[in-house]
Amino acid sequence: MKNAVMVCCGLAACVASADLEMRNIAHRGMWDKEVPQNTVEAIKRAYNAGATWVETDFHHTNAGQMVCIHAESELKAYTGCERKVRDLTPDDLSTLNLGKKDNLPKVYRIPLLDQVLAVVPKHGVLQAEIKGYSPQYADIFDQAITAAGLTEKNIVVSSFQYDALKDFKSRYPKYRTVWLVGLSRKKPFEVQEYVAKCKAANIEVFCPGCESTKGVMSPADADAVRAAGIEFRMYGVNSIADLKQAKALGASGFTCNYWVKAFDWAKEVGGVTLLK
Repeated sequence: MKNAVMVCCGLAACVASADLEMRNIAHRGMWDKEVPQNTVEAIKRAYNAGATWVETDFHHTNAGQMVCIHAESELKAYTGCERKVRDLTPDDLSTLNLGKKDNLPKVYRIPLLDQVLAVVPKHGVLQAEIKGYSPQYADIFDQAITAAGLTEKNIVVSSFQYDALKDFKSRYPKYRTVWLVGLSRKKPFEVQEYVAKCKAANIEVFCPGCESTKGVMSPADADAVRAAGIEFRMYGVNSIADLKQAKALGASGFTCNYWVKAFDWAKEVGGVTLLK
């Protein structure tokens, strides 16, 4: 929350601003039918539009390369390739075209980690989601960040894979970590269990899916997370209804497929200030 004091026309007026500030994170860059998600172009486009935070996904392949793509479903949909992401070869990366899905005139390749890091501005933050983890993953990541001239201030590491996130954090505690969680409606939500797991792995941010919190997580639960010294964010805030849910739970930030539209949603919802 933020309070503001304004002086207008020589008269001091105390104006209480109750707006909740939330970070708007561009999910997989700024993409559409013209620019595929998780491409260098989509990521660069988001930063150029003013986004400070961009979220992407990384797998370590059997060939030893760190590639930026979400999962097999996107690999097949965008390129027609039906293999596992981990089985992609250097030849695949030089020939597969992410623009095939929409018959785009421009060729879009699956980027490597160093290609993505090269477009992260010095003031920018890349939220890198761990997908295909390996024993070498954390070391490769840290070395690439150093080689790109970036620091831990430019990188946040997230994952649904608790053990992978815990291992990464144990190796490189300097990086902030975000635990992504899809909550279940089949059992009661026990907030202290999640708080305990965050504490055990030194995870700084608890980030449930927006849709999965509906009817499952209460504002009191979110307050309990914050009371434990853990930041509370959400992923999958992709509509006005989702933004209202994020506001109700007091989220400090969220990932969004529609980065530009979210600012208009905030005006309609009211009481929310989105941070770029």
